[in-house]
Amino acid sequence: MSHEYTIKDLIDAALRKYNFDDSITRGQVEQAYRDVVGEFIVKLTRDVRYDPASHTLRVTLSVPALKNELTYKTTDLIEAINNKLGRKEVQKLFLL
Repeated sequence: MSHEYTIKDLIDAALRKYNFDDSITRGQVEQAYRDVVGEFIVKLTRDVRYDPASHTLRVTLSVPALKNELTYKTTDLIEAINNKLGRKEVQKLFLL
């Protein structure tokens, strides 16, 4: 019985073996945030940090009014980011 593996399968297995899963997830979530909010908001974003252990995304914005506006859309942002990822990864979003 032979097994067929794709390059992606082999790379994913190697990354899991050497505990790079969190780093990859962190990068995917942070990129999904950028894709979801668009270029204008990204320019007004100082920092984006995702903690895979707590499933928490922390976003530091440079404009207080934007923080206030996005606070009302927190649930929508979480849903859009998770849809972009194709899985429910982000559970909490803090705007700072």
